[in-house]
Formats: sequence, C-alpha cells, structure tokens
Amino acid sequence: MSNVLDVQNVDQKFRAGFWMKKVQILFDICIKVPAQAIFGFLGPNGAGKTTLIHLIVGLRKPTNGCIKVLGHAATSLQARAKLGYLPERPYFYEHLTSEGMLLYFGTLSGMKKHKILSRIPKVLSSVGLLHARRLELRKFSKGMLQRIGIAQALLHDPEFLVLDEPMSGLDPVGRKEMRELLVEQVTSGRTVFFSSHVIPDVEAICNQVAVINKGKILSCGPIGGFLSKGPLQTEIAFQGLSLEKAQKISFFQSLKQMPDGFRVMVSSQQEVHQSIEQLIRFGATILWVIPVRPSLEDLFMSQIGES
Repeated sequence: MSNVLDVQNVDQKFRAGFWMKKVQILFDICIKVPAQAIFGFLGPNGAGKTTLIHLIVGLRKPTNGCIKVLGHAATSLQARAKLGYLPERPYFYEHLTSEGMLLYFGTLSGMKKHKILSRIPKVLSSVGLLHARRLELRKFSKGMLQRIGIAQALLHDPEFLVLDEPMSGLDPVGRKEMRELLVEQVTSGRTVFFSSHVIPDVEAICNQVAVINKGKILSCGPIGGFLSKGPLQTEIAFQGLSLEKAQKISFFQSLKQMPDGFRVMVSSQQEVHQSIEQLIRFGATILWVIPVRPSLEDLFMSQIGES
C-alpha cells in the first residue's frame, strides 16, 4: 500500500531579525508514513516539529522539497479534504456548545448542513462526548477540550489525522484516554501522525517514529528497530545472600537492594551463566532472570546528546 504521507528532502527557511536575514529551520527532511500507522514525531521544544506540521497540513510551502498527502500536494484542496488537523494551541469559542462549535467549523469548511448534522453525533460518540453535546465549552476540562479538538478534526471523515502535541497539559488519566482514542482511530482505518515530547506516550502506542532535533531528522522508522539498536542487558534478582557476599561476584555491573533481596545487571550471556553459577554456589535463591533493552527514552536522550 502506498504511503499516506511522503516528505521528500524538505528545507524550510524564514526571515528573522532586524535585517530580515534568512534562517534555516528544517534541513533535508525525509519522512514516509504508511497507511493505518500511528506515527510518533519526537523532539525537544524548538526542534522544528510544529514547523514541519504546518508544511504537512498546507499552511506553508517548503522552501525546497516536496510533501504529498495521499498522493496529492500538501497545499492542494484534494489533500486538505482528506486530512484532519488539531493544532498545538487550538482556540474554541467558549460560549458555544460542542454541537454548536462543530456546526460552526463544519460550515466554515464548506460542508453541507445536513451532512454536518448527521456527522455530529457520530464524532462526539467516537471521542466520548455525546453526553456533552449541549454543554458550553467554558465548562469543559482540559481533557474534554482536547477531545472536542479531535472531534472537529474528524468531522469531515478524513483518512489522515495530524495532531500537534495532543497530550500536552493532560494529566495521566487524560493522556491514557487520549492514547486509547488514537488507537481507536487507527482501528477504524485512519492513519495518525502526532508530535510529542512525552516519550512514554509515543512508546506506548506508536508503530513508527521519527526523532528530530535542531531541524534535522536523527532517526526514522519502525519503533522496534529503534529499541533493537541498544545494548541488551540482563537483570538478575536473587535472595539469601548478605551484601558482603553479593559484592564478591565480579560480573555484576550494578547492585541494588530490594526488600526481599538484590537486583543486578549483567552485560553478556556468558556473564549471565557465570553469575548464576556463582549465586547457586553461594546458596542464593534466584528470583528472576530478565533480558532488558533500553527504552525509547534512553535512545532518544543519547541521540539528542550526540546531535
């Protein structure tokens, strides 16, 4: 299946400062997003995430390069008709109800009134806000406002959702609900592209990820490929030994005490076998032996530090 999003060799420059000199923000960006993927776009604040999103949704044209959404130029009407967008800081009229806001945005985008009215119950139900269809937005919580933002992005039934920091400002419960909502959108056949600097949210639901820093893509591809790059270590937990005896085993890289024993990290498979042999010889009871790969956060921080 062809890619939903294809970003090819994109540069972006802006004029800034008193002399209006050109400053380059994005450098040779290449990203491909396959259909029905949840694509996480990771980077620290100021890395260029929002700038690229503005190019993807057609709010700006790139200085160089090409961006296609479902085979159409990002700035074309065909691309915009298939794309739903939630900006990082959306503004909604607080005096409107959720139903009134969707009617307003739908009319603004050119949808027929009968089509809007038929879609409103469906999209409100899909984001869990059907009970609040006549509630004014000033009474919404932060999580509910994010959900109504997703609802307006879904109103015209797009194939591709582009969300800029959709979990920003949400508490842990709100973030969990938003993650579940994004997974539901992919289950229903859509493709989701969202930016974030909250790494656990990306690691929890994404099957594709890109890391950007200082306007350059550091890595891009399946999330499994990221996690397989780091060194594989093994955690061994045991009990029945004194701290003095445990410290005599030279293969341990770290030794942490637990209420019922100790946890250690061992680097190679050979050292795992040798450590277990010594533990058994000393009379220890093995509680568990678990292979441990670095998290996406570990890899992200190492890449950011190198760039």
